[in-house]
Amino acid sequence: MNIQLRPVDDSNREAVLALSVREDQPFVAPNDVSLRQAAETNEKYHGVARPFGIYADEKLVGFCMFVFAPQAEDEDDRYWLWRFMIDQSEQGKGYGQAALAEIIRYFKKNGADRLFLSTEPENERGLHIYHKAGFRETGIIDGDEAVLMRMLKGPNRIVKNFYGVDVDKAMRIRGRKGYGVSIAVSDSDGDLSTYCAGSGRYGQDFPVNPDMLFQAGSVSKPMFALTLLRYADKGKIDLDADISGVVPEFVKKGPVTFAALLSHTAGYNVHGFPGYPAAHEPLSLEDVLSGKGNTPRLRRIRPYGKQHMYSGGGITLAELAFTRITGTTLRDAFQKEVAEPLGLQRTGFFQPLDEELVGNAAFGWRLGEKEDAAHGYHYYPEHAAAGLWTTPTELVKVGIALSRSYRRGGFLKKKTARRMMTPIMDDYGLCLDVWESEAREDSVAGHTGENWGFLTSWVFSRKKDICVAVMYNNVTAAADVAMENIACEIYKNAKEE
Repeated sequence: MNIQLRPVDDSNREAVLALSVREDQPFVAPNDVSLRQAAETNEKYHGVARPFGIYADEKLVGFCMFVFAPQAEDEDDRYWLWRFMIDQSEQGKGYGQAALAEIIRYFKKNGADRLFLSTEPENERGLHIYHKAGFRETGIIDGDEAVLMRMLKGPNRIVKNFYGVDVDKAMRIRGRKGYGVSIAVSDSDGDLSTYCAGSGRYGQDFPVNPDMLFQAGSVSKPMFALTLLRYADKGKIDLDADISGVVPEFVKKGPVTFAALLSHTAGYNVHGFPGYPAAHEPLSLEDVLSGKGNTPRLRRIRPYGKQHMYSGGGITLAELAFTRITGTTLRDAFQKEVAEPLGLQRTGFFQPLDEELVGNAAFGWRLGEKEDAAHGYHYYPEHAAAGLWTTPTELVKVGIALSRSYRRGGFLKKKTARRMMTPIMDDYGLCLDVWESEAREDSVAGHTGENWGFLTSWVFSRKKDICVAVMYNNVTAAADVAMENIACEIYKNAKEE
């Protein structure tokens, strides 16, 4: 068949507007919307939006629209198949595949080296056609749509470039059965993007997806602090009150306050926790603090309030005091005070992890092979210190809520948020690292996390709606450095978008 692309003009506009897809194909915007968007785009950037009618042997059978911007600074913004549809009466005749081949020829002829498109992951028919034409998923989710790319020069391989970072190379993602990474970013334009690559379970073809749960490690601590501060805003918790009488069996000599415990200035031991095999019998907070688990008994080993000494044990003591004062578990309190108000669907102190959530949960390191094939992760009874499960997308939501609270109040009172994000000692506030950029044009807060087999890096701006969250299902020294580097680089590039 002879396929031609003809620009949409007065001679064929009405015919193009009359084209439509079937009712069970809701993935393509109506052509009147597309043409209006083309006109609006070209008013700002002349000639960038290019709408065409698709003709087969002189008969109009479809419509497509391109982004053609060879001068765009970011090479990934230059060439896009923005819209593509075949009329419902002409589907099933091979026009879609033939039209894609002609579209690819158009871009090649006009100097493009790669071509992008995006579609909803549920568009199975469209994905089948795109795959046959050589398009492959990049791993990026833009809004709710999966981004695909086809190389037009050289071998047709995917160039991994997420906010200027070759994530797969940095995190050593090799194939579909190794380790995996999940990233979410809210940039200066307010766009939310995600990137996923590799396997959520070592040794299995188990592709990471944006909704996959990862353990957050010590990023659990700011989520606990946020929950506690919500109670403080309501007058139910006093950050500066002596709580030694609430937990007398673990405080031989007071005072001790929530503020000191959350800032790691109370002088307690027990840096972190290794967790337990998933099938381990439940342990109480009292068990952990008494040394009945796999960590020493909690005790004060440094002068109170004199230095910053990171202590997961101190955070666990704060959790015990919190549960005794409020009469509720941290899991329930977080759900009510944080998850529900922020619309978090897949974040919580799930210890042990609910069985209905295991199906889309990452396994850490090789625990599925070494310990438990059905539950490849550790159990953490120390919820506040290490027990959070979440996704990067939902961590970004929390980061933006904290940033806005810092600037103008909201989820937290402005005074409370500023206290949380003001350094007390060693650039550390209330369960948050806080640091200024060299130019002092930005101020960044966040936290890192490490559980057995999981790494997390989470950073957000106190001055803008910018946040980056990176989660990975392995722990090595090289991966730890790479996580920090790519989070910082992506943050910098997201800020400049």
